[in-house]
Amino acid sequence: MRLIPAVLAASLLGLAFQAPAAAAEKPLAGRIIVLDPGHQLGNSNPKFAKEMSATKFNGSIVKGCNTTGTATNAGLPEATFNWRVAKRLRTLLEEQGATVVFTRSSNSRDAWGPCTWDRARIGTEAKADAMISIHADGAPASGRGFHVIAPSAIKGWTTDVAKPGRRLARAMISGMTRAGAEPATYLSSTLSIRGDQTTLNFSDVPTVIVELGNMRNKADAARMSTTQGQQQYADWIAAGIESYFS
Repeated sequence: MRLIPAVLAASLLGLAFQAPAAAAEKPLAGRIIVLDPGHQLGNSNPKFAKEMSATKFNGSIVKGCNTTGTATNAGLPEATFNWRVAKRLRTLLEEQGATVVFTRSSNSRDAWGPCTWDRARIGTEAKADAMISIHADGAPASGRGFHVIAPSAIKGWTTDVAKPGRRLARAMISGMTRAGAEPATYLSSTLSIRGDQTTLNFSDVPTVIVELGNMRNKADAARMSTTQGQQQYADWIAAGIESYFS
């Protein structure tokens, strides 16, 4: 039997272990991403009326704890759509090495909130590299497509995250558009800079709100109502996140 020289054997052994090492290199490894599936089914439940009536000043205006969100004309709640997309997106991000944190743990009529200021706190306490608040719009039925909301600079509130938030928003728009997402047709710009959004104003990490589409538009609602469509939205957000970290 012919023996393999020791040097060659060591070389071959090294090659055998190179493939797993290369496979372990993932684009989002070490990143912490907070996903905020907007709203909650129980926000409309009368037994949570007291909790939902809480208000806070958000640096710009006084706003309530949370809302019920919108729905398609066929009755798909925004909270459910947001939840389904977020779960699919979590799988995609974890496959790329990210640690993913959710701001709510269920989609149930027997649960409420959390309040938007508490959702922002979750991102801050997680020391997130980015926080994505997932929503859908309830705009006039003639319009469709996505848009992204970033924080304006409010002294003492968002001056530390306004610029990073805008960079995140622009990357989301660029990545999502390249992946095939249609920019909103009912707004003058896909990027909105706003000072009234509590989730953004209470956050101390780069945070954006992504309005994935218009639930009152027939075409958008049809896509939102299927598992294939929900996966497509998740793919688009993932592409935006990849653009931010690339």
